[in-house]
Amino acid sequence: MNNLNINSEAMNTVNKVNVAPSSESGHFIEKAINVINLDEVNETFVVEGNSQMTTKNHTTLLSGDDLVLVTCQTLKNPLTGMYEKAKD
Repeated sequence: MNNLNINSEAMNTVNKVNVAPSSESGHFIEKAINVINLDEVNETFVVEGNSQMTTKNHTTLLSGDDLVLVTCQTLKNPLTGMYEKAKD
C-alpha cells in the first residue's frame, strides 16, 4: 500500500490527489485528510475525511463520510467477454 499523503500537522487536508491516473482528464480528491493507494493496477484508493472528487468530464461528488473506497469502474466487453476499465 502506498500512502499518498503524510501530514505534518494533525487534521491537515490533501490539496489534490489524482485517483484515476489512467483517465484522460483525471479524477481528483480534494479536502481529504489522507489518500491511500491500495492497488495501482485497478486504481483503488481509500480516502479519509470528508472530501470531494472533481473532474472535467463528470459532476463534482461530495463525500459525507469519514472513510470512502474509490475504485475504477470496469465493464464487460461483449466481443471478448473480458472485463476492461471503463473509458472516459
